[in-house]
Amino acid sequence: MSDDLPEPTGLPWHWEWVPDVRPGEDEHEAWTAHMVSLFADWTSQGMAAARLAWPGDAEVEFPFTSDMVGRGAAEWLLDRAKDLPPYARVAWGAAFVNGTVRWAPVPVIVEFRHPQAEDPIYLMKVVDAAGRDDDARLPTVDYVTTPIGDGVQIFALGRTEEGTAFGRLDAAMRLDVPPRGGAASVSTDVTLNARVFELGLMALIGAGVEQLMQQIANDCVPADGGSARLGFVAAAEGGQP
Repeated sequence: MSDDLPEPTGLPWHWEWVPDVRPGEDEHEAWTAHMVSLFADWTSQGMAAARLAWPGDAEVEFPFTSDMVGRGAAEWLLDRAKDLPPYARVAWGAAFVNGTVRWAPVPVIVEFRHPQAEDPIYLMKVVDAAGRDDDARLPTVDYVTTPIGDGVQIFALGRTEEGTAFGRLDAAMRLDVPPRGGAASVSTDVTLNARVFELGLMALIGAGVEQLMQQIANDCVPADGGSARLGFVAAAEGGQP
């Protein structure tokens, strides 16, 4: 994704897509190596501190490596993405606090939908803006403006059947992608949903998903008369019924 957009509130996030790859493919190994490199950089200080704190008389050596963290994150994300329909993808984010990664990977399910109505107000029902049975209180509603369309974010607190509290972040936007070449302009509805369980992450997830929404809109626009960086829009008409 592009990294030339300002963060909506100055909170730094890093966003990428989980690729459509399978174990054994060259692309799978390349992406896994990329994840290992990222997490090795992000976890180096914390890993060194944990290694120093490991008891010298422990029966086993310090069991964790940055390589294990990156590979574990890659496998976990691919498992989240493998059963999604063709019009959906997983984006994953990393939230930074004081220059250090605090939460990663944070998955967000993103769906590209053919508009079901001329008026995008129907998306308010899609994201359950009026609330759900498992919401602990009425959701908060925030509006988002992008260069090619507007959207909405819904945040609510809920509880699982086991009683665990979580934050529900659902978002949607109508994007009007400008024409390129001889093709006509395209309208697509994009929905995003995330579930987070850490209290600190609940406070940051809205700003992070807003940045992701801005990046999706930005990457749908053809750059310098060429192809758009994000090529999922054309699939929307044949994907979501």
